[in-house]
Amino acid sequence: MASPASSPGTTPNTRTVVVLGASYGGARAARVLGQDLPPGWRVVVIDRNSHMNHVYAFPRYSVLPSHAPKGFIPYTHMFKDSSSEASSSSVPSSPPTPPLTPPSGSPGLPALNHTFIQGNITSLSAHRVTFTLPCVRGSYDDLMQPSAASTLRTESVDFDYCIYALGSGMPDPVNVWGEHPNMPPGVAHEKHERGLGTKVGGVRWMERKAKQLKHAERILIVGGGALGIQFATDLKEVYPHKTVTLLHSRPRLLPLYPIEMHTEVLKGLHDVGVEVVLGERVVTWPDEPEILDGRVKVVRTDKGREFEADLVLPCTGQKAHVALMAALAPSTISPVTSRIRVRPTLQVSQGPVRPAPSRATTVERLASLSLHASCTSSSASASSSSAPTDAASTAPTSVDPAEATVTEPDEPDLSHMFAVGDCADTGAIQAGHTAYYQADLAARNVLRLIDAREAADAGRPAPAEELGTYEPSFPAIKVSTGIRRVVTSTKEGVKVSLDGVEDLQSLVMWPLFNAQDLPVDA
Repeated sequence: MASPASSPGTTPNTRTVVVLGASYGGARAARVLGQDLPPGWRVVVIDRNSHMNHVYAFPRYSVLPSHAPKGFIPYTHMFKDSSSEASSSSVPSSPPTPPLTPPSGSPGLPALNHTFIQGNITSLSAHRVTFTLPCVRGSYDDLMQPSAASTLRTESVDFDYCIYALGSGMPDPVNVWGEHPNMPPGVAHEKHERGLGTKVGGVRWMERKAKQLKHAERILIVGGGALGIQFATDLKEVYPHKTVTLLHSRPRLLPLYPIEMHTEVLKGLHDVGVEVVLGERVVTWPDEPEILDGRVKVVRTDKGREFEADLVLPCTGQKAHVALMAALAPSTISPVTSRIRVRPTLQVSQGPVRPAPSRATTVERLASLSLHASCTSSSASASSSSAPTDAASTAPTSVDPAEATVTEPDEPDLSHMFAVGDCADTGAIQAGHTAYYQADLAARNVLRLIDAREAADAGRPAPAEELGTYEPSFPAIKVSTGIRRVVTSTKEGVKVSLDGVEDLQSLVMWPLFNAQDLPVDA
C-alpha cells in the first residue's frame, strides 16, 4: 500500500533518490547511485524518451539516416548490473519504509528497486516529482493533443534527494520533439503517427529530415557553432552539387577556443565548398524556414543583405530546461545565464553564491541579483557533509558573508537537490563530457549525505568526509568538417585528423547504458 503523501515542504523518509533526465549526465548519476546506494535505498530515473538520444550524432544522421538507429540507445538495461546485485544483497526482505507513490504494481515503479521510468515531468516540489506516462506504445502522440487531458495517466514519486539533469532543448534542425503541433512551430507537421518520445519515431524523423535535405538545392544554415559547422560540411560533402551557405553573426568561429580552431574549421568549410559569411546577424526570418514547399525563403541581415534558399536551418543555440526549477524556486535561476544557480558542490543555490564585489562589472552585478535581495540567510556551508534537516531543527550557523547565499521567502530549502549539465550554471562549457563529470560528483555527494544521515539515524559519529566540489575543466571540443576530417581542441592544442567515420562511432556510447550486447534496432 502506498504511504501517505508528504507535503511539499516537509522532509520525507522515502529512501529514494530521483534522477531527472537520463542523458549524458543523468545516466552517469544513475549508474553511480545504482552501484553504491546503501541497502534499502533506491534510485528512480525519469526521462521523457524511451531511448537515450545521442544528439551529437543527429546532424550526421539527418543527412545519412541509415545510421540513425545507433543514435537511440535503449534504457532497458540501465540497471542490469546494479539491479541484480541489489535484488540479492542490497534490498532487505523487510523494507524499512513501505512503498511510496506510485504503489507497487502500478505502471510506475516497484518498491525499493532501482528503475527507469519513461515519463514527461510536469511538476516538481521540494520532495515530489509528478510526471505523465506515455501511451502503451511508449509514444506521447495522443497524449499531447489538447483533447487528451481526460486520458492522461499521471504518477508521482516522493524523494529524499534529487539530481536535476534535464539538459537543454536542441535547435529545431535536430529537435525530434519540435515537430509536434504543441511544440514550437517552424517544421512540417506530419499527419501520420510520429512516435514522439520513441526510437521508432526518432528514426522516422531522421528519414523525413534527410528526404527534405536531399531535395533542397539551396540550403542556408544560420549559426556557426559545432552544430551548424557539421551540418554544412556533411551536406556539402554528401551533395557536392548543392549550394550550402553558413551564416554566422560573429567574425570568428568558435571564439572560446584558440584562433587555430577558427582557422582549421574555416579551412574545412572552404575545402568542401561551403560558402561562409561571417559578421552578419539575421534580423528578418522567413515564415516556416524549415518546410520545403517550393517557396523561396529570404533571410535579411543587419548589413542589409538578403540570402535566398529553399531551406533555412536555424542552428542558433540551446535553451536550458529550467522551467520546473524556476516554478519551484524562482531565485535559483541566474538572470544572466538563465541556468540553475549551484554551489561548488553542485547543490542548488537559492540566490547568488557570493555577492558581487564593489568593483564588479555590469554582468557580475546582474549575476548577483536576487528577487528579494533584502532577505539573506546564513545557510549551511556548501562543504558540509551533514544531511539536510527540517527548518525547525536547524540551528543558525556562522557563515563567511562572502559565501552566504540568499534564501527567498516561502521557498523551501533545496540543499538536497543538485543540478548538473547544460541546465546548471557551473561556468563550464555545455557539453556531454562536462555533464558526465558533474553528474559523477553530484551522485557521490548524494552518497556522502546519505552516509551522514544513516550514521545519525544509527547514533554513530558522522563521517568526516566533506562534500566534493566541482572545478570546470579546460574547454575541449571535437568538430567534424566532413565525413573524415575532424578538428579537436584540447589543453594540448588544436589537432586535425582524418580518422572520422560515417556513424561517428556512436556505438561506443552504448556500454554506458549496459546496452553493448543489444542489437542496433533494440
